[in-house]
Amino acid sequence: MQGPFDPFAALYDSWFDTPLGGTVDLLEKDLLLRFMGPVAGQAALDVGTGTGHFAQFLAGHGARVVGVDISRAMLRVAAAKPDMPPLVQADAAALPFTDAAFDLVLSVTALEFVPDAARAAAEMARVCRRGGRLVLGVLNAWSPWAWVRRRAARRNPSDPFAAAHFFSPPEFVRLVAPYGEVRWSSSVFILPGGQGLRAAWPLERIGRKALRPFGALLVGRVDV
Repeated sequence: MQGPFDPFAALYDSWFDTPLGGTVDLLEKDLLLRFMGPVAGQAALDVGTGTGHFAQFLAGHGARVVGVDISRAMLRVAAAKPDMPPLVQADAAALPFTDAAFDLVLSVTALEFVPDAARAAAEMARVCRRGGRLVLGVLNAWSPWAWVRRRAARRNPSDPFAAAHFFSPPEFVRLVAPYGEVRWSSSVFILPGGQGLRAAWPLERIGRKALRPFGALLVGRVDV
């Protein structure tokens, strides 16, 4: 089983080592933590874990994590990292876990690449216990980042974002609304060329208040 980032699996994490990638990562994790709340001691599932980046993030905050992804290539990279939580190869639309198995189900930039996002969201809700929460992050169709990625994909059909479905905020809310009241915001208001990088945090504070529909990453939470 393959994913769109398989040809780039070995280099995928190098993005986080760049000034822009590292800053974007910190901005996104800040918002994700605000939505997740305390996770120490809780059972968490990271759907679309890829190279395990967010699985390690959750484990670092004390969660008992399992990472799941369809891509063998990405999981091989994840498995080679020290202190990586358990990993499972599976389809997000057919999760191999019992009902209500997790306190938290996290998925970041995975729903864009699955053939049936509604079915995958339903599976995530199924494995989340009553009183738990879904925290989902998707690429925002209304962000300048999406415009740049779609333009690059039109020029190069092998670009992994050629396979992505970018979600508008209303579409994202409709996707997860069947499982409860949706609280959402967005992150990353610096531009994809790195403009505004030095002012990333002030821009983030302003953007989350005044420009919520336009951040690069939409993040939503549903309490199941």
